[in-house]
Parts: sequence; structure tokens; C-alpha cells
Amino acid sequence: MLKPLLAAALGAAAFCMIGAAFAGGGPQSEEDKGPPKPLPPQQKNFPLDQTWSLRELNGKPVPSSIDASLMIDGNLRGSGFTGCNSWSATLYPVKDQHLLVGPFALTKKQCPKDVMAIEFGFLSNLTGNPAWDLVNGDLVIKGPRGSMRLARSL
Repeated sequence: MLKPLLAAALGAAAFCMIGAAFAGGGPQSEEDKGPPKPLPPQQKNFPLDQTWSLRELNGKPVPSSIDASLMIDGNLRGSGFTGCNSWSATLYPVKDQHLLVGPFALTKKQCPKDVMAIEFGFLSNLTGNPAWDLVNGDLVIKGPRGSMRLARSL
């Protein structure tokens, strides 16, 4: 009677050792040694159907008299105002918090030179697959052509 119990105990111990080897208890590679690797940052969802007003363009404050805005609706249609002209485009928030923009549709009004410079900078910063993030309640967009900070409009 002792022999069958001993055989069962040895079999269970062997099974546990094999299971531990498959569960990561076996030899480690060089990559597995050291502190655990941090998890990738959690993806955020772009705040659709909310209007954002331009507050800072390439590190410089935008005059409060210039009302440049951005909104992406639930159909992924971006639209807004540049301070001079109305604009729209297909605007997709994509993986890793980037934006892809289609061609702009833009009204053709001419405004003072300083307002047109803000319009150009605003639209340029949306091209080139820029990254976006929500920082302290503001929408920050950074790309190869500059950066901008937008505040949520009421």
C-alpha cells in the first residue's frame, strides 16, 4: 500500500517541476534578467465632438482676439476656424495617439498678415502625422512642423 502512495507522490512532484519549467521557472534569457520592463503607456481616446480653441502656437501665446478652433466629430470629420477662414478635413485619431489628416477644404478669405501666419501655422501643425495628448485638461498637438496647445471651448 505504501508503494502506490509513494509512486503517486513522486509523479506529482515530477509534474509540478515540469509545470514550473514551462511557467517560467526554467532558465532565463539575458533579456529576462534585471528589473521588470515597464508596461507600454495606456492609449487614450481622442475627445470627439468637443471644440478646442488655440491658445499657444509653437511656444508663443495666441492673441485672444484670434479665434482658431478644432473639432473632430464622431464621423472623423475635422472642422473649425483658423482665425480667418473656416476649414474642414477628414481627421483620424490613430494608434499611438497620432492624427492623420486628409486634404483641407478652406474658405479663401484674406486677412491681416499676422492672422494669416497663425492660420498657416495652425494648419501646418495638423499635417505630417502629429502626436496628440491631453495635458492638464488641454489638447497638445506636436508634429514635424511645430506644436500647439488648445483649450476646451465651452
